[in-house]
Amino acid sequence: MDSQISVSIITATLNERGNVKQFVERVHKVMGGSKYEIIVVDDNSTDGTIEQLESVEREYPSLTVKANPHRVGLLKSNLMGIKESRGEYKIVMDADLQHPPEKIKDAVDKLSGGVDCVVMSRFVDGSRVERREHYRSVATSMAIALCHLLVPQTKDFRDPISGFFAMGRNVEIPYDRLFSCFGGHRGYKVLVPIIANNEGKKFTELPYSFNSRYWGESKIGRENLLIPRYITELRQYRSMFKEPEF
Repeated sequence: MDSQISVSIITATLNERGNVKQFVERVHKVMGGSKYEIIVVDDNSTDGTIEQLESVEREYPSLTVKANPHRVGLLKSNLMGIKESRGEYKIVMDADLQHPPEKIKDAVDKLSGGVDCVVMSRFVDGSRVERREHYRSVATSMAIALCHLLVPQTKDFRDPISGFFAMGRNVEIPYDRLFSCFGGHRGYKVLVPIIANNEGKKFTELPYSFNSRYWGESKIGRENLLIPRYITELRQYRSMFKEPEF
């Protein structure tokens, strides 16, 4: 860990050309004056995201851009960024501005107060979700129910599939096992294996406003066989973190 970096913000991008500049600007506005870094792992975008990031990188020295030579998926891209990060506190979030950077400091305050992991939740008191298509709301509810069923370590969390969370120094991530488990397959839910691998650690859920995407379209609707792939992913976590039998 680099003692000069207090907070690392990690995000994975795929065709987010119209979002990344404002994302970096808003993070900088929140974090300016503190020692922080932004690590963006681009998952082989084809829309000019990398070129836009490289332009922004020249303006913001706190930004580091890493480009995957081929697409590996959200899980591995975020894991790569987390593993490369140097901050005492690590924030994982999306760059499409559905996760407001202005909430970063709330999460950091909780971590500095002794919490090990902060889950920014869409479903606790005080949260707000901007109007979404009905099928997306149904799909999210189904995904959480499946997560509770197949990975029982997540059952006490209202939003265990959140893509917006913060970790302190005591959180342990089994990088080698996760990279090996998924091999050439893509995973999506970064928080789930972190919860499962850190039973007994102090977690909390904080509310936030889940905003509409600033620019572009969600990638979820483009994924073929999304639900079967998601179930397969959860089963892998269930097997990986299965409680020992006596």
